[in-house]
Amino acid sequence: MTILDSNIWIAFFNENDNQHKKAEKVIKELGSNSVVVPEYIVTEIASILCFKAGKEVANDFIKNIIDNKDIKILLSNKLFFSNVIDNFVNLDGHKLSFIDMAILYLSKTYEVITFDKNLGKAIKSL
Repeated sequence: MTILDSNIWIAFFNENDNQHKKAEKVIKELGSNSVVVPEYIVTEIASILCFKAGKEVANDFIKNIIDNKDIKILLSNKLFFSNVIDNFVNLDGHKLSFIDMAILYLSKTYEVITFDKNLGKAIKSL
């Protein structure tokens, strides 16, 4: 199962994004592979799409992930939240957002595809 970072989803759903074509290629190459979308990423994507591309585009994203049988929404829980907090507070040398730290933590279990160079480097360094 694969996690697509928010930057891929945002570029895919926002046709005006300068990485839209690159995101289309990534999603096309996934084919029918299962995709996991962590709850944190859903909130980030919906918020950014709403701001950058409009509420209708944000709604399209949400409808797409809910209606697609190949997409699983991964809900947070107390243990996951605790682990992400621990990583966020204790991992030095990484300039990653809290959500990126959640993705970094999940990269131990899932393949992660991102356009974010800092996150990509952090994942490779695990």
